[in-house]
Amino acid sequence: MSSDTSVSVKSVVWAGGILALLACLHLSSTALLSADHLPGWFRGELWFFPPNLDDLAMLAPNVGAFWMVWGSFGVPLGLVGALVVGYGRRGQVPPSYVGVVVGFWALTSAAVLEPSPFVLGVIPAVMLVVASRKRQAVTA
Repeated sequence: MSSDTSVSVKSVVWAGGILALLACLHLSSTALLSADHLPGWFRGELWFFPPNLDDLAMLAPNVGAFWMVWGSFGVPLGLVGALVVGYGRRGQVPPSYVGVVVGFWALTSAAVLEPSPFVLGVIPAVMLVVASRKRQAVTA
């Protein structure tokens, strides 16, 4: 394995770790902020669909808290981070579209909601795109 390849694999592991860390930070911080609503979720307070679809535009606080915590991007982002770490630990680099999509998601989200930590998603996105490009250059 050349030094360029080992660097790209290390950056893949780091990028995945950053994504997983961002997911954990999101889930834990929003769960703390929504702690008062958590017991209600397990009592079935979220089981009933609103009788009027216009009510979806004005979510009840317990429903909004659910979508901010468990129903948010946090769980899938953590899964993507874990998968990326797995790629790196096997000496593989995920396809560049993973970094491109994460970067697009982070930038568009940051554009509509600032200040927010969405912009931090650009860091692992760039790391993944660069690692993919380096891997393509080595294999070409």
